[in-house]
Amino acid sequence: MSILEQIVSGIGLPNFWVLLPEIIVLLTAFILLVLELFIKNRVVISGITIGGLLLAAASISLIREGDVTFYGLYVVDMFSLVFKLFLILTTIFVVINLKPYLDSKKTYYGEYYYIILFALIGMMIMVSAPNLVTFYMGLELAAVSIYILAGTFRKDYRSKEGAFKYLIIGGMGTAIISYAIALIYGRTGSFDFYTIASSINSNSLDIGMIGALILLIVGLGLKAAAVPFHFWTPDAYEGAPTPITAFMAVAAKIATFAVILRVMVEAFPFISSEWSFAWALLAAASMIIGNIIALRQENVKRMLAYSSIAHTGYILAALAAPTGMGFTALIFYSLIYIFMGIGGFIVLSALEKNHNWTNHINDFKGLARRSPMMALFMLIFMFSMLGIPPTVGFMGKLGVFLALIGMDLWWLAVVLVIMSIISAGYYLRVVIYMYMYEPVSKARLNYSVSEMFTVAFMATFVLILGIYPTIFWGLSSTLSSVLLAGIGR
Repeated sequence: MSILEQIVSGIGLPNFWVLLPEIIVLLTAFILLVLELFIKNRVVISGITIGGLLLAAASISLIREGDVTFYGLYVVDMFSLVFKLFLILTTIFVVINLKPYLDSKKTYYGEYYYIILFALIGMMIMVSAPNLVTFYMGLELAAVSIYILAGTFRKDYRSKEGAFKYLIIGGMGTAIISYAIALIYGRTGSFDFYTIASSINSNSLDIGMIGALILLIVGLGLKAAAVPFHFWTPDAYEGAPTPITAFMAVAAKIATFAVILRVMVEAFPFISSEWSFAWALLAAASMIIGNIIALRQENVKRMLAYSSIAHTGYILAALAAPTGMGFTALIFYSLIYIFMGIGGFIVLSALEKNHNWTNHINDFKGLARRSPMMALFMLIFMFSMLGIPPTVGFMGKLGVFLALIGMDLWWLAVVLVIMSIISAGYYLRVVIYMYMYEPVSKARLNYSVSEMFTVAFMATFVLILGIYPTIFWGLSSTLSSVLLAGIGR
């Protein structure tokens, strides 16, 4: 028996079956990487990408939750499976709208598709990470891929500027997280979340562990675009192709929120009073700065970028209430933000294809007369982001508010309410321009089938989930229970 055979027989082979969705996405990416060299047919490339993603989504139903593979470095539980499913579905909606947008901009590159898939694999690894090493690998695979996607408008200065800022600041976040991981390992002797949890409690905190926790929160806050680590976000979002902006603002953020929740709950459950206050400060700053600066934006795409910073604050506020209710509210808001975020950015993507459309607020004048359905969909997304019933955005903010009240965090709840009221200044401004002004142009607006399907689908779910949020709230509560059940095991 060779040395390799002895090693394999001693430790066993990893359970690759539970990695089926990741394997399918990875194989699809490699197939696209090769085919793109020989086939320039955009329909074929898009079709293979969508087919691979649909197959990966379907394969999730074949996996038994609760499995651990790669010797404890990769966990497949209900929490990770649900987030993987939503990440894949989000990517599908981005991909189906990518080709019409790129065709209109005459900047088609086949690299878009397989780099998106590499980013998706990184996010899938992130949500399945029970270990700081696995978490770091997934985080960086996703981040590096998105750096490239943000700068793919090679002849556009804003795209290159945004990608460069994202690269530099994101690299700084990577370094900060690396230092945090090193300190945690030096203090606990392990990268495993559960081993770390058993080693750290309020009585065993020292200066090294406090420093590690601060660095970890700062690094994760930077990745989530929380204030004051948000400076890359407006330029990167504005400069990137709009469907890619949707991918960055929704898929990447949702994966980041999921991994933040897993790390905090599984690795540091017994010092929650320490980290919850830190997240409360970041949440308050994000809500205040994001909303106030968004009020001054004339470009709607840039306004939505600052709006996403504000929504980061709303979501992270739930971490200030480290209870089952708070975690449920965070998961619920993260999942429903998919529908609001994708919907809003795809509306912009569809409108941008038309001649002379710049996303300036004046472009929206009279949109309700030029394109009644698209204006209606945009109104639904704006109302949901603002938090007006019966849209699901109201239920998301209500869940966070109730979690904060349950922990007597009145000051943060008041900030949430006041900032939500202030956000009406820029969300309703778009609605007013669409419905209360005469059109500045009578040119016909054209949309692809995929764009109309996407925004109609998202708007419908925003209303359905707003009227009947029980299923999503129940799912979020179950996922929260899955994380809490693992504490101390």
